[in-house]
Amino acid sequence: MKKATKAALLSGLVFPGAGQMYLKRFGRGLLFMVPVLFGVALIVVMAAAGAMESLRAIQAQGGAVDTNTLTALAQSHTKDTTGSFQAILWFIIFCWLFAIIDAYLIGSKQTSEGK
Repeated sequence: MKKATKAALLSGLVFPGAGQMYLKRFGRGLLFMVPVLFGVALIVVMAAAGAMESLRAIQAQGGAVDTNTLTALAQSHTKDTTGSFQAILWFIIFCWLFAIIDAYLIGSKQTSEGK
């Protein structure tokens, strides 16, 4: 398998920046990894905060777990944060795609230079 193809697959299937790391472009790999990790962490924190908010609301209503109440709370929280989640998700997708293309181009350049 060509170096460029392997690097692109690593960035696409493993994690953005993995292909750059394989090509020994560590700084560039981190340039993709850190923002994506930050975006994923942000989504997890927002989801956890929403879950805690829902639990507090259930406790305020007497603590009874009712599927209808849970569904209503989840839907209302989803409507409140949909824009934020989508923006972060699009940012992650953009970084991921750019990492794939970048890894392929770097691999192609290294192959043509004979490295």
